[in-house]
Amino acid sequence: MKLDRRQIDEFLKNPGEKTAAVLVFGPDEGLVRERVNALVKAAAGSSDDPFRVVELDSDQLRGDPARLMDEAGAISMLGGRRAVRVGGVTDGQAKLVEDFLDSHRDSKNTLVIFEAGELPGRAALRKLFEGAPHAAAIACYHDSGGDLKAVIQAQLSAAGKGAAPAALSYLEQSLGGDRGATRSEIEKLILYVGEAKQVELEDAMASVGHSAGVEQDDLNYAIAEGDSRAIERQLDLNLAETAPIMILRGLARHFLKLHGAVGRLESGASLQDAMVALNSPLFWRDRPRLERQCRRWSSRAIAIALQKIGETESQAMRHREIADTLTRRAGLEIAALPGKR
Repeated sequence: MKLDRRQIDEFLKNPGEKTAAVLVFGPDEGLVRERVNALVKAAAGSSDDPFRVVELDSDQLRGDPARLMDEAGAISMLGGRRAVRVGGVTDGQAKLVEDFLDSHRDSKNTLVIFEAGELPGRAALRKLFEGAPHAAAIACYHDSGGDLKAVIQAQLSAAGKGAAPAALSYLEQSLGGDRGATRSEIEKLILYVGEAKQVELEDAMASVGHSAGVEQDDLNYAIAEGDSRAIERQLDLNLAETAPIMILRGLARHFLKLHGAVGRLESGASLQDAMVALNSPLFWRDRPRLERQCRRWSSRAIAIALQKIGETESQAMRHREIADTLTRRAGLEIAALPGKR
């Protein structure tokens, strides 16, 4: 069965004995690990109990397929349910996993959890888990928008802290590429603010400081300003640390904000009023650059840029091997749009 976003949290707490195996997959490796750990804990009571938790990898699965069935059928020496986690599974092992699922029908004794990277909708492994009534598939995509905001707020709240709106906005722009990295950065921020109950913008910038979010802003500005030399430099920096899909989504967020400001200008608003639409925590520091961007772009050109970003993201998701090249080309083409008629 295929779990939607509303079902996942409850399923992670109680996968149920009727679910024999779970596939956890997606581009966000940190989120994959987090959800696999939650499933292991739900089944075995702990993520590292040597008597109830077994870890295998795809090479072991390939070299000794029978071992998986042996581990799934074993009973804990000290009682209780067991968990078997199998890392690095690929679509090429779908037939092997299908044969296993034909025999392993429930998790009364053992829940088996398979970890995989990103799988397209047509992947045999994904279809297998989504279609089997006694199996489940959980997709793990990068946090963005409301999901990312909720993750940040929940972790701060658990530590007894809140965040000023500007600080929260900055964190949303700076994090989200990987759930594990996001949690690590928020933990570092919590330690940085110490006894303070509220995180301010200055705290967030000092702690998360030179993360991918800052480099992303520099790339967004370079593209919006049409600075080809800066674009190449910032693309080198960003692509070394951040997935092309996340770069494109960050660029889309910037142009959506720019679209709101430019739309106000074209409707007769003053530049001062138009700037309010940007709602950026870096507003005052970068105001001159943002004003130049608003003067350079028309709403029509921005609409074309957003369409180009969307098309490039779709291509990058289909052709991961050339995603970097597609992102570079899109950045340079978008930067030139205001000069075209």
